[in-house]
Amino acid sequence: MKKLFLICLMGLLAMAAVAQEKSYWVFFTDKNDTQFDPYTYFDAKAIARYQQCGADLYDLSNYPLNDGYVNTVEGYSIELFGASRWLNAVGVTATEENALLIEQLPFVAKVQEMAGSGILAAVTQSRPGETSNASLDKALPFLNGEGDPDEILTDQLKRFGGQHFIDHGIDGKGLRICVMDGGFPKVDTHPAFKHLRDNHQILKTYNFPNKREDVYGWSTHGTMVLSCIAGLNEQGQKLGLATGAEFLLARTEIDPEPFKEEIWWAQGAEWADKNGVDIINSSLGYGKDRHWTKDMDGTSYVAKAANKAVEKGILICNSAGNEGDDQRWMTIITPSDAENVLCVGGIVNDLEFYHHISFSSFGPTADKRRKPDVCAFGTAAVANPSGGFTNASGTSFSSPLTAGFCACAWQTRRDLTALQMKEEIQKSADLYPYFDYAYGFGVPQAAYFTGEKTTTERTFDFVEGMDDIKILFNGKPTGHEAFVNVEGADGVLLGYYKLDIPKEDTITLKKSDLGTGTQLNVSYGGFFDSLPLNGQGTAFQPLTEEMAHVNNAQNSTFKAIKEEGWQNTFFFQYDYNLFTDVWNGFNRHLAFGKRHYFGKTYKIGFGWSLNWNHFVAKNSLGVDDRKTIMRQIQFRGELLQRIVMRRIGVNWDLGAYGGVNLTRRVELRDKVTFLDDNHQAVNPAPYDESVSTYLTGCTAMNRFEYGLTTRISYSIANMINVGVYGQYRLSDIITKQDFLIGDPANQPSPWSIGIEFEIAP
Repeated sequence: MKKLFLICLMGLLAMAAVAQEKSYWVFFTDKNDTQFDPYTYFDAKAIARYQQCGADLYDLSNYPLNDGYVNTVEGYSIELFGASRWLNAVGVTATEENALLIEQLPFVAKVQEMAGSGILAAVTQSRPGETSNASLDKALPFLNGEGDPDEILTDQLKRFGGQHFIDHGIDGKGLRICVMDGGFPKVDTHPAFKHLRDNHQILKTYNFPNKREDVYGWSTHGTMVLSCIAGLNEQGQKLGLATGAEFLLARTEIDPEPFKEEIWWAQGAEWADKNGVDIINSSLGYGKDRHWTKDMDGTSYVAKAANKAVEKGILICNSAGNEGDDQRWMTIITPSDAENVLCVGGIVNDLEFYHHISFSSFGPTADKRRKPDVCAFGTAAVANPSGGFTNASGTSFSSPLTAGFCACAWQTRRDLTALQMKEEIQKSADLYPYFDYAYGFGVPQAAYFTGEKTTTERTFDFVEGMDDIKILFNGKPTGHEAFVNVEGADGVLLGYYKLDIPKEDTITLKKSDLGTGTQLNVSYGGFFDSLPLNGQGTAFQPLTEEMAHVNNAQNSTFKAIKEEGWQNTFFFQYDYNLFTDVWNGFNRHLAFGKRHYFGKTYKIGFGWSLNWNHFVAKNSLGVDDRKTIMRQIQFRGELLQRIVMRRIGVNWDLGAYGGVNLTRRVELRDKVTFLDDNHQAVNPAPYDESVSTYLTGCTAMNRFEYGLTTRISYSIANMINVGVYGQYRLSDIITKQDFLIGDPANQPSPWSIGIEFEIAP
């Protein structure tokens, strides 16, 4: 037992030692003594792009890091895993002590811990000898998906009016796109990309975590994303619109998903810039697994890198995120929160009506800027790395569908800069200039760029009364909806709603319900109009039961999981273990209680529970068969550390427990042989088969118990954790035997293994 205790203790100490090794950003004060020649560093297309958008090729952000600074910091580090020219920073793993030493270096401006990490989820595909890496951004492939993939294929292009591009021979030719993701298995062999391989349209690849060019493995997510930009199905039909574009493929994500990825994201953007890309698709995001909602204000380092890329003429399409079904995280994720990034939300696959897809993140940003910018289908037909094609869901797919659209749109307007193109994409959307935090400006339309967009006639009128406002609809265009929002003085939406089809020709709104709103905006049948409001109400009230989203009640408070501080859970445990030790019996254990956790990925916590233990021993002494039952009711406390791997929904706990037995009872259902002071048997007590002998409060059972515990659980919908647990009891159950239960040294097995259910209300 002592040996096992030492092993467990060493394990705990090892974990504590690992916990002292952390990842840090190290920012330098300058780039003194560095040299840079943009004409040898940049691809010719990059130089042309800089010149077109007016960016400075000799901008200090393009200069390399000072090698002396980097080498010195690396000498204090366990690992230097990334470097960013734009941020003038490196990413390192170091002990806390060495991080303090690094911070004292005269050329170091700041050292900042990369706190927390998460885990990716869903389909995996790995190369031999490499760690399995799961797909990103909650992409959930429907291998037996609802509906016909061909139907979804048609719809995902029709929704953009993509036929206009196809009819004009517009396929993104001349544009260069970088796809940053977690891997691209089978892109080098899958028939969906044969045209890209045959025409040498995949120009470069780089794997930033592994520091080599091979990207054709690991996460299946990148393969599916690329197919939404430029893939073809078995019939040669387009999965994405930009089949004529050129591509760079960058692996920047791994599993488990550490903060290291954010510096790899920045490196990937710099690599794309160097190699002349026009568009970056990033179906990636960093949200509640590692950040607070207040951080989603465009100030994260990955958001700064994204804005820097746009300054240099690159258009970035980024998914809004998959936090829409979590009421405690009512904002988007970074880098979609960056001002200049084209943030893409998700909608249900429908050609006639708008329906927000449940998982797609809502805007605005934490500092109340308007996001998402546009939206697209959140379910798509994609290439399946395992073979053939399938359907998949996630805002991961709304972004590449839009990126392919952007390449085609930019092909028609090559004189525009990235920022100008972003604005034109928004203007092309079918709800523009109407906006809300679910759909943005709507779905971009190809007809806007081919000159075939028609002007919509007025479809409604406002009639303002003393106490109300009437919206009079001029007929009911088939397949259209009425969108209404109320805008505050600062441009923040107080609320918005959508009617699939107006039930009446008139909607009447009470002015008192519009709160402090200063403008009422309405879009119907492709026509938009606004009406000024006096803003004299006290608080915005829901206008209808069909409210899509009320933002003054949700987005203003930004209640997030991490900002709630301590997280409370209730749990229930049960085990029924058969042992083959000298007791030759079993232990039945039942417990229920409550735990309290604090932290991000590495949580600390404590818990308490009420436990019921039932020990049964069967022994033989001569010809006398014996059966003994011991029962405890115990109050137990627990200290633990929880490692949260959210992206795969797994938690791992390790801790210690201690308890006091509130009641102790031994039940003897057979002849009782008592022991004298020398532990010698005396005459058996009288025996009556019709009754059992009970000894309560006996000295044979320990009043206190303590030990080690661990558990692994799987999280369902962030509310229910189902798992298995194990515990090792370090204390003895039997302290003194007043009656014979076999050898006096015998104890019930210290091991206990069972199941657990934990509920997070």
